[in-house]
Amino acid sequence: MTVRDKVGRTRYIGFTLECSRRVGRDEVTRELADELRRRGAGHPFQLTIFDGGRGILKVPHRLKNDFITLLTSLHIVGRDRAPVQVRTVVTSGTICTVKERMAMPRDKRPPRGAGRARGADGPDRRQTG
Repeated sequence: MTVRDKVGRTRYIGFTLECSRRVGRDEVTRELADELRRRGAGHPFQLTIFDGGRGILKVPHRLKNDFITLLTSLHIVGRDRAPVQVRTVVTSGTICTVKERMAMPRDKRPPRGAGRARGADGPDRRQTG
């Protein structure tokens, strides 16, 4: 059994949200959680990225279709019950692909291993005791 089998695969669902006012990340998370409770499901999810108009939802891969249905069924958010329209754009196994297809900026972190190698500028200068 591999680690991937134990932990589970994930899918990232990219979506857009249109509303007459600015919608907060917590409002979307709360509405999704409330809708899951109403349906009697306690599935894990994470709103990985949300900028007010578009977002990326991280879900278990076997529940991808359920979450797409859940997203597109959202029609109101917030305490003022503001009307919204949600449209899914892309689904992928990697967040980088979703960001790329939705024209979202990539992380500013340098790639792994891009740092300076130890000892590249001369001998080790640590003091020994």
